[in-house]
Amino acid sequence: MTAQSSARRLLAADVGGTYARLGLVDPDGDGFSVGFHRRYECAAFPSLAAVLRRFRDEAVGAGETAFPDACVVAIAGVLQGDHLLNGNLAWPVSLSATRRDAGIGHLHLINDFEALAWALPRIPQAQLQPLGAAGGLPLPTLLLGPGTGLGAALLVEQDGRPAVQPSEAGQAALAAGTPLELEVVRLLQARFGHVASERVFSGPGLVNLYLALCALREMQPRWQTPAELVEAADQGSDPLAAECIALFCGWLGSFAGDLALTFRAGSVCLAGGLTGHLQRHLSRGDFIRRFLDKGVLSDSLREVPVHALEHGDLGLIGAAAWHAARPRD
Repeated sequence: MTAQSSARRLLAADVGGTYARLGLVDPDGDGFSVGFHRRYECAAFPSLAAVLRRFRDEAVGAGETAFPDACVVAIAGVLQGDHLLNGNLAWPVSLSATRRDAGIGHLHLINDFEALAWALPRIPQAQLQPLGAAGGLPLPTLLLGPGTGLGAALLVEQDGRPAVQPSEAGQAALAAGTPLELEVVRLLQARFGHVASERVFSGPGLVNLYLALCALREMQPRWQTPAELVEAADQGSDPLAAECIALFCGWLGSFAGDLALTFRAGSVCLAGGLTGHLQRHLSRGDFIRRFLDKGVLSDSLREVPVHALEHGDLGLIGAAAWHAARPRD
């Protein structure tokens, strides 16, 4: 690797509430390629800096001598001053402390779904799985992702170029659309006070929803994790688990339709760790039926392509795209 190319190399990280993906990203024609990469469980480390140090040690140990001096971490949450606001991470994050403890002077923190939205223009059509109307990703593109939390961002065009508007829609109040959903919100309000949308539209939220249904049906819970719930629904071994999954998918469709109308989205893309596990259920009809159930504007939403996306390393590509697009100091 030449000195010129190593100066453009980037250490990119995609950090969620459960896993951290890290990779060395190089320019590749008009795009980027991910070289040496690793995935770690966040809870196995005491800090974000410790994750970055482990990756650097493993990369150097594998012969990556041209280690970049710039790093972009796409991470769930909102940076306020020096501190990241997020209740789903394994540890608190300070930008200055992470720079110091990781030994990386040019370290940037951006929202994880902001980074993923930057990667959307680079996604091949074959990687998109239609859930509703077929088509590409006409702008504005609404990106939603139920995982450990609920991520959201909007890909738009600005001055003829892609730009991204980050969002914290997952923290907005959850809106109910049926009598059953109103009962669920009532129970969640008694438990949490403010009921953010991610209290339902996430992995932990799926469990919250199941526990609320158990309380309403006066049944003892059988399952404790999202994986157990999805497996029970897939196997047909528990009608309440199946009802929970169906309720989740329909309610998420209503939420996605609300946001699509709010932003006059030209397309919608679902990502996040939970989307892949639920894709078969999302395709069954309740999601799209509720997505379209918007009164006089229902017909306009029928023209909006809706896709599911397994994002994999796209967060790393998006972090690199964000870094390439930002003004240089």
